[in-house]
Amino acid sequence: MSYYRSSETIMKNSDKWKTNLEIDTTKRRDIPVILVLSSYSRLPSKNDIIGRYHTLFSDAKDRKTRIIMITDELIDLWKKFSFPTLSKQVIKSKLLTVIAAYNKNRKKKTDCFEKEKECLFDITKTDGAWLCQEDRKLYNSQVKSNGKIGYVTNKEAPKSSIHPSKRIRKPNESPYNIIHKDEHSTQTDDAETDTMLTVTSSESGESETNKQKKCSTSHAVNLVTMNTLSTNKAAVVCASLASNGLNVPSPSQSGVWRATIRKGENAKLQIKSILQKERNFCLHFDGKRISNNEYQVVCLKSSLMELKFGILKCDSGSSQDIFNALERLLNEFDAWGNFKMIICDTTAVNTGKVKGVVVKLQNGMISRGFPRAQYIGCQHHILDRILKHILDFFIPTFTTKPTLNYKFVDDIIGKYDILIKKYKPQKEMEIYQNLGWRDDFKFLFELCVAFRFFKENGNYPVIKWRKLPSLNNARWNSRAIYALLCYFLIPKWRIALELPCCFISTTWQEVWFSNQMFHETVYQNLMDSISQLNCSAALKCFKTHWSSEQSILDIPRTNICAERAVKVMEDLQSKGKTDKYLSLKFIATNKF
Repeated sequence: MSYYRSSETIMKNSDKWKTNLEIDTTKRRDIPVILVLSSYSRLPSKNDIIGRYHTLFSDAKDRKTRIIMITDELIDLWKKFSFPTLSKQVIKSKLLTVIAAYNKNRKKKTDCFEKEKECLFDITKTDGAWLCQEDRKLYNSQVKSNGKIGYVTNKEAPKSSIHPSKRIRKPNESPYNIIHKDEHSTQTDDAETDTMLTVTSSESGESETNKQKKCSTSHAVNLVTMNTLSTNKAAVVCASLASNGLNVPSPSQSGVWRATIRKGENAKLQIKSILQKERNFCLHFDGKRISNNEYQVVCLKSSLMELKFGILKCDSGSSQDIFNALERLLNEFDAWGNFKMIICDTTAVNTGKVKGVVVKLQNGMISRGFPRAQYIGCQHHILDRILKHILDFFIPTFTTKPTLNYKFVDDIIGKYDILIKKYKPQKEMEIYQNLGWRDDFKFLFELCVAFRFFKENGNYPVIKWRKLPSLNNARWNSRAIYALLCYFLIPKWRIALELPCCFISTTWQEVWFSNQMFHETVYQNLMDSISQLNCSAALKCFKTHWSSEQSILDIPRTNICAERAVKVMEDLQSKGKTDKYLSLKFIATNKF
């Protein structure tokens, strides 16, 4: 009986125990009662976060559960605003910081916290992907006004604010028979006061459309692929011609871009169909480094056609990375058995005996059951390397710069215009030109003819002076042009350049301007001429890289098609903002 308690005593004890438990702090006057944060039409403040945290106490006593619930509500609210958000982990960390600051302030109140809790609780990822500029403007107005200006609603937008092609239509509704209502019609809703669009019956002969009619894009695509204009410039050119009265379609820039990509995809399918029938191709490839990225241009050439096969973006300029990119391209087109020859520059990356790109390609063909392709070094490249060794032998240099670093080259570049004026020709000569040659090829041919004319007649010929060629080592025939120019323009160098210029203007230029097909007599004459100069490095280069085998295919032994393709790639790359579709644009330049 001693443990008996009356009901009144039990209630009193119960009230005492309740005072020791955590109370529902939402009864505090300084904390608002927040039911759902996702129903807000503005950004919440830190005080709203604290209020929601304490309001959830009746549903979830655990702090971790409440933080997760608030995080989900905030993400839903930000989705309604269409603002990019931070990660969930960062949001939870920001919530815990606010709650910890509030609990600390309860013990020792400060005016600083009272001002801070009225600030916005922002979880926006400002450098994220924004859907439109309007969303960004709404966010900025909310931040500047501390949530007092700018709001979002779920109210449906009026039809007049939506483009006709984006409107939700009924099954029988067509976007081509839409006309405007009377602008003077009155509407009670502010959103409906704008001009509305309605569908008219097919019986009424009057119909107009706000949707742009489809335009042919063939002319604009040709400007992109054949004249290397950007898609924007091509659209501008077509619009300009159309405005001047010419009957030329004027598609939009996006239409031209899509048509160019479609043409590239169609060209890709045509190449695959050609490869199913033709298997006697020669594989050409050449590299170029643009904007710190390594690109490889790949072409296929036969006696009947030339195909721009693709552009590869390599991780680096190493032989393994170049081979990996080539392997992916050949696997995509299933073209391992379509080429019988390989022609490329004779760089160490390509021609290494163990890890060279050519060796890896040949081993890849054998492992797939195809015969090993014949490798032929580019004869233009070999001739250029031979000439380099000869000039180094007669005019030694002691630098490794990637330019033509001979002293006579510097003398010509610094005083080219003055030296031309000082040159006094004595007699005109007859020159036979091939209109298919490039400017530097023409210049080299004219200088070779002028040198032979001077040796035969003893008179200085009339020479048409052209622009100086590039100084890059990779530029073919630059050394020959500079050596001949120096012989005519700077007399003090004539003794040192006598033998190299004689070699350039006779045997060397005959091979250079030949059809680059294999002839045994050409091979022997070139070897004899190099041997007479007593330059062991040039002779070794010739014997190592100049193949004396008969070519399997009737193909010129030069990589000039890949060099021209590199120029096309450079033009396309400079006109585009990204190289994602560079290969398709390159393939679209094929002429079938």
